[in-house]
Amino acid sequence: MSADPHLKSPFRDARTPAEVAARHREIDALADGLRRANPDACGLPVDIHELADGAGVEVRVRGGPQERFYPYRGRLLYLDDRPVVELSLAEDPLRRRLVLAHALGHHMLGHGAVPPETGVTLSAHSPWRVEQEATHFALELLMPDFAVYRLMNQGIVSARKLAQKFSVPESVLQERLQVLERKCGYL
Repeated sequence: MSADPHLKSPFRDARTPAEVAARHREIDALADGLRRANPDACGLPVDIHELADGAGVEVRVRGGPQERFYPYRGRLLYLDDRPVVELSLAEDPLRRRLVLAHALGHHMLGHGAVPPETGVTLSAHSPWRVEQEATHFALELLMPDFAVYRLMNQGIVSARKLAQKFSVPESVLQERLQVLERKCGYL
């Protein structure tokens, strides 16, 4: 009899739901700690560049007129052991905020060298655990659950208006609401 083919699949997560929830709490605490260490960056929308600077991460833009074919949405590099995030100018500015927060998540979570960011890696539904964790960090950093709930309690319930408040694409706000729905069971 052959072994279960799903055991080697990158889509299978061998962690229990309790282990996943515990890891998410760790990631949430890490994002909260970064915000608390940089309180000037924590209005709405969160100043992701200031948070990156506070974490010791250099941010560079790539893909301008002299470099039209920069192939990535962004990427995390370590140059002389110093973290550097490259962001593509071809990306929408709201999407660049997510890419930066995601790459910052990789750094803060100690993932080390990871492949450059693509559409597949920038989702909580990515098949790779490190990408799921970096996305979870990014969503929590840019749209803290307490801020989402506070705005909703103030009557701002449209996804479009919430996305504007957080300066994120509406699709990213929808993904955050799905995460909060799973976490709390209501929204």
